Amino acid sequence: MDIFDADIAKSPAVSPTSVGRRLHRVGVLVCEEASLASLGLLMDVFRMGNQLSGPHRFELTRVSDTGLPVHHADGELRVEGDASLLKGMDLVVVPSMWTMGPRAVERHPVLVAALRDLPEPVLVVTMCSGAYLLAATGRLADKSVTTHWMLADGLQARYPDVHVQAGENLVQQGGLICSGGSLAGVDACLHAVQLLTDRRTAKDLAGLLVTDMSRGPQSRFMPSLGMRRHADREIKLVQDRLEAQCDQAFSLNDLAGFIHVSVRTLQRRFLAATGMTPVQYLQAVRIERSKDLLESERLPVPDIAARVGYQDRVAFGRLFKKMVGMTPAAYRQKYQ
Repeated sequence: MDIFDADIAKSPAVSPTSVGRRLHRVGVLVCEEASLASLGLLMDVFRMGNQLSGPHRFELTRVSDTGLPVHHADGELRVEGDASLLKGMDLVVVPSMWTMGPRAVERHPVLVAALRDLPEPVLVVTMCSGAYLLAATGRLADKSVTTHWMLADGLQARYPDVHVQAGENLVQQGGLICSGGSLAGVDACLHAVQLLTDRRTAKDLAGLLVTDMSRGPQSRFMPSLGMRRHADREIKLVQDRLEAQCDQAFSLNDLAGFIHVSVRTLQRRFLAATGMTPVQYLQAVRIERSKDLLESERLPVPDIAARVGYQDRVAFGRLFKKMVGMTPAAYRQKYQ
């Protein structure tokens, strides 16, 4: 059975009210590894876009390697054609592949080649681990990219020539747009709608979807004081010390002496183990601790800044906004 009924999977047929609208062609990659939630989410965004009264309309075209239906673990997925159709699209969206990004790359060279050979003006959006397929094309070499924070290390290891920014929700490099986990895909699609149409259309669509235009960086959702999934025991001791005494000032010499290595060795091993420098890690610890305090305490922001090691409230506020995507006061209002 086709789990996507044809009447709802395709964009609505042109009605008298849609005559004269500007048509935007959206290609959607479908394969066995694709997340059904991701596919449904992205198609709903553009279907809802067709409910707006403005001058724009979106036409969805699902494609597979061969143009044949996809035998997914959760049912048969119908498509409109093969990968050659992608060249005629205005936008191509690659859904999430859950944790099967590497497998999707290995099993679908035709889709990877189609993404590689897209004309430059075609926008490309990847949702979560869909970034694996785009990275496999070579088009992300020396470019920034994001994916779900939990998958970032694997993507970086497989494609060392890309720059994975695990804390970002959305990264755009020219016409290539990558998004983080789950609902970040909605942000990416809304951003693509804005590029294809205008900001007013994207805002109206966000309102229809009952969502914000952007959820801010996904670093807000990364595990508290994360990046401990490594086997370097001495670096874990340094992390323990930074976490236990984050309100104190540390020099690299202090930290290196703590585990009896040189500063250069400390920096190299710390970066290899955590993906951060010791300074970046201390900043992350402090900001994470300040988020806990903002949620649970009624202390003034300057006092919270001091509790986590910052005497300069302005510097604290600037760093907090950079890492969290909103000011400390806005964070408190949203989460307390």
